[in-house]
Amino acid sequence: MKLTKVLLAGILVFALAACSGKDKEIKTDVLVIGGGGAGLVSAITVAEAGKKVILVEKMSALGGNTIISATGITASDTKYHEDAGISFTKEDHFKRTMETGKNLANPALVQILVNKSSEAIDWLTELGLKLKVRSEAEPFWLVPVEGHYGSQLIGVLINEANQYDKLDVRTKTKATELVIKDGKVIGATVEDEKGSYVIYAKSVILATGGLNNNPEMIAFYNEKYKNINTEMTTPGATGDGIVMALAANADLVDMQYFQVRPLSINGDWYHERILTTEDVSGILVNFKGERFVNETLAPKALAAEILKTSEHSAYAIFDNRVLNTPDGKKFFEKGKGFQANTIEELAVLINIDAVTLLKTINDYNQGIDPFGRTVLGKIIEAPYQAVQTLPSNHYTMGGLKVNADAQVIDKNNQPIPGLFAAGEVMGGLYGDGRVAGNNTLDDVVFGKIAGLSAVK
Repeated sequence: MKLTKVLLAGILVFALAACSGKDKEIKTDVLVIGGGGAGLVSAITVAEAGKKVILVEKMSALGGNTIISATGITASDTKYHEDAGISFTKEDHFKRTMETGKNLANPALVQILVNKSSEAIDWLTELGLKLKVRSEAEPFWLVPVEGHYGSQLIGVLINEANQYDKLDVRTKTKATELVIKDGKVIGATVEDEKGSYVIYAKSVILATGGLNNNPEMIAFYNEKYKNINTEMTTPGATGDGIVMALAANADLVDMQYFQVRPLSINGDWYHERILTTEDVSGILVNFKGERFVNETLAPKALAAEILKTSEHSAYAIFDNRVLNTPDGKKFFEKGKGFQANTIEELAVLINIDAVTLLKTINDYNQGIDPFGRTVLGKIIEAPYQAVQTLPSNHYTMGGLKVNADAQVIDKNNQPIPGLFAAGEVMGGLYGDGRVAGNNTLDDVVFGKIAGLSAVK
């Protein structure tokens, strides 16, 4: 399995020591499994309530997928909106979230997310996170005043976690199965470098993230994404929480939905307008040099078509006009593209038959299109570029079914005693689409709800 090429930032190496496996049985009030944004918020919330909490993280450092979140956080009716004189109301937030998910999300959970978003931002501000409204055109996004959002968010959460003596963080410690007695979750078996042991707890919170680095599991839930790449994720997101919860008879929702990117390579994704803008746009060709798809399909559909090719990959071909757009430049440079002054020379560089590639581009330039593309451009201005794409999964939309108290629900539609969930491992908030920035908001909102529910 491929590992992400995005390295976990050095800020994560804090004084959060892992405990050895010599202690065979440990007792605590709450066990949190997963050390990304949702896990840290959950653990901090438990500690704030004066209870003992152990957080286990299988990786050597904290952060999870949250640390690579580069955009910002979505929230509504915040003090930042008020100060900037820019409106993004709770009503706007709810509508945008539901419509983006094609109205398949659980409206009750979405309403909780929206109603508590301003409170979540106030809390993050108190911890030292400095934000601003991105712009009047994109008022839903709060972004850092400067710097990388995900690393700053994890940084302030780790700093806060370090304030609590009752919060015990154990990295390099993987939870392998839940311990269940008389239908109640009472802990988990974990493994560290010295062996396995049991941590007993009055409540367990799963915050293990999604399936993003488990392509086989993704394909199990949606066969269209068989052979999906995992470059846009961190190594720990392998669906562990889903597997453990299923053994406790947990129910799942929306597991067929994933956020995938058709244009992705080297850990980045690139905007599809590179292929769809009228006149100034490129095409996709397979490794034979032939077009095989309408490049203006919806991103998820386009990714699925690319994955059907024998190499599960394709080349984007575009000319100098696209290269001179911000998206084209980013794609070429970060995607480590190939460039040549003629199509024939470009074909040699990417090991594609030159006659075939030249015919493909000439046909396209003449408007010959068997794929139903309504917006056809032209590839006419040298130099010409080719960038390989590896369609990648970016986010797991579905997950464990939960109620308003973040309790995990079983297949009989009843709460599983002692088991809670927060973050990407939980489902119900997104349906078939996600507003960028809602993901780290739900880490905070439902991380807090899970923490408070777990100590009741």
